[in-house]
Amino acid sequence: MPQKPKHPAWARRPRSSAAAQVMSLFKASSSLVAMLDPEQLLATLVSRVVEALPAVQGGTLWIYDLRSGRLRASATGGLPLDGAARRVLLASSLRSGEGLVGQSFQRGEPQIVETRLGYRDAVGPLPPTSAAIIQQISAQLPRRLVCACVPLRVGTEIIGVLELFTLGDPANRPIEISDLPVLQTFANLAASAIKNAQLYDEAQRSERRLKAFDAVVTAISTAADLTDLVRSILDVVLGLVPGATGALLLLDPAHDRLDLGAQQGLTRACANALHGVPVTESPCEEVVRFGQPMLRSLLEERGEGAFLAEDLAGCAYFPLLAGGTVAGVLALYGDANLPARADREMLLPICNQVGFAVANVRLYADSTSERRKLNTVVTSIAEGVVLCDGRGRLTLANEAALALLRLDSLPFEQRLAEMPDFYRMRDLDGQRLTLDQLPFARALVGEIFQGYRLILSGSSGDETVMSFSGAPARADDGTIEGAVVVFRDVTASQKLERAKDEFLAVAAHELRSPLAAVRNYADLLLRREQQRSQADSRDVRGLTILTQQVSHMLRMVDNLLDVSRIDAGQLDLQIQPVNLVALATQVIDQQRLAAGMRDLLLESAGDELIVHCDSLRIHQVMTNLIGNAIKYSPDAGRVTVRLRVAASDERRGFGDYLMGDDAMPSGGAPAAVVAVTDEGNGISLEQQVKLFQRFYRVRSHRAEGLGLGLYLSRQFMQMHRGTIWVESVEGAGSTFSFALPMTTGMA
Repeated sequence: MPQKPKHPAWARRPRSSAAAQVMSLFKASSSLVAMLDPEQLLATLVSRVVEALPAVQGGTLWIYDLRSGRLRASATGGLPLDGAARRVLLASSLRSGEGLVGQSFQRGEPQIVETRLGYRDAVGPLPPTSAAIIQQISAQLPRRLVCACVPLRVGTEIIGVLELFTLGDPANRPIEISDLPVLQTFANLAASAIKNAQLYDEAQRSERRLKAFDAVVTAISTAADLTDLVRSILDVVLGLVPGATGALLLLDPAHDRLDLGAQQGLTRACANALHGVPVTESPCEEVVRFGQPMLRSLLEERGEGAFLAEDLAGCAYFPLLAGGTVAGVLALYGDANLPARADREMLLPICNQVGFAVANVRLYADSTSERRKLNTVVTSIAEGVVLCDGRGRLTLANEAALALLRLDSLPFEQRLAEMPDFYRMRDLDGQRLTLDQLPFARALVGEIFQGYRLILSGSSGDETVMSFSGAPARADDGTIEGAVVVFRDVTASQKLERAKDEFLAVAAHELRSPLAAVRNYADLLLRREQQRSQADSRDVRGLTILTQQVSHMLRMVDNLLDVSRIDAGQLDLQIQPVNLVALATQVIDQQRLAAGMRDLLLESAGDELIVHCDSLRIHQVMTNLIGNAIKYSPDAGRVTVRLRVAASDERRGFGDYLMGDDAMPSGGAPAAVVAVTDEGNGISLEQQVKLFQRFYRVRSHRAEGLGLGLYLSRQFMQMHRGTIWVESVEGAGSTFSFALPMTTGMA
């Protein structure tokens, strides 16, 4: 409850009538309502109360700040304070509940206190920081005073407190409890006037912001380039801050410096001070690093001496933000009051808009440059390059592509379904392509391929063999948004390869018969020499080497014949039940002579592992894998052959090692797995991906043969609907494995 002061003798004097007080306050409130400038209203309010009420000699207006949650001293009048004490008072703030002002705000009721001990006693207990400020003010006020605090209420909202004083002059009648209702009425009228002025000011500010945004958007939309853009925007922004000069600084991220984009009103010395400045040496480094505005006085130590020399005193730096990235800085310069005049709430959104505009102009310029470079690169490529969108419609082709396709212009927006007939595409066997066999169709489903050969027929009936390579074009999120296909004319090389294959087939066929005869006669001589009681060991060794070399040559010839048969589609499998354990034992026994001092081990869970397959071709695969393991193992090394059954769920893991297009059907049947492990030097990843290619040989001093063994092994596995793969670590040996489905027949 408000404390009722004791009335001293000096207070019991003739009083003005209550009606006169009300009339004076009504006139004062009427004049306040007419003011629409919040700063003028706050500065005038206290003096109007002092003029209207003889009992009031001075006061302070406290306004509640929503952002800080504190009551801030906004205006004062009539108090006998020097300049320093007045500045301290206007810089002070109180929390709700602190002192008499805070209590009045918290309770929403007027409070009154009479004291003979000074203002500090009237205020009551305060935190140490606030108490020190009040003590400094109290020292300049009379000890005898009456303090009344009246809340500024608008409806249910309290926007501040009006603190009024009767100072200790015996000629003055003090404020009494009976005056509080009248003062509360006036405070409510004053609060409404303040609220209206604030709303009007906010409406004016919003209108200015909208006009400023409209001007900036117009400048952005009509700018021809980046230079025109920054000049137009700077002209608009300087019109929003009276008395300011300034510049737009553009950030060069590559060199971490600020370049002068545009300036207005600056002397040459000031402009030079802003041109090409490293961010670490610029006066607005914090603005670039943290993306926050900085408004302050100019400082010599921050490199702003050139501005101080031109009688400038204040500056404001605002970041040009594009999202979370700083694209530049708006630098404003003016008198000492410039930091206060620069409207942060208006300029920050504008600078964000400008930041996006600068970033977009730069991005457009960069993308135009990149497109120009890409077009130059694509045009200069000798091979044909064609691009399509996500639906397979043609969007781009270089001149080489048009020449190879014998077109005058690209049929843009052409659909995939129209391509086979339009280009008369067929595979190498002369069969018409299905839709999913088209190069673009393969790339659009995510496939990356090379050396895909097709036949294209011209309008005159001539045929051209094209080799296609393609890949999908993916967006940042991984989705396929198009495809690119590169192709070249390989008709001549195709003819040469066909002639080469025919020659190899004929040569291999002609060589096989005499080689077979030589091997048979060498075997006969070796057996006779071994049967002689006094056989010469040197002759036996020589005949043995002769037999091995002839057998090796015969295997190479057989490989060439197999390749020719596969290419011609004339190699058929003879499927029958085969015991892989017995077959592996037979191959190991045949390889023991070539193994020398190396150990050949067979590991199997049982004596039988029956698989329906072509025993001759699987024998070839085992012979090749075991022979390679012997060849690349150290002299005293070990070669291990393991046979096991893999469950159907384990078969999915074989895909981690598959080479090229190998794939096993995902049915429920298990698979028989044969793995050959050596203790050689291992194979690099670069070589592993090429191992199963035709005529490829591992780079090694032991490399020999034609490079067809693994290629044929892979072909045989694919014909059996199986797979073959390699696992190897350099320096730790290699394991070659193949898996055959354990079904009753091949599809």
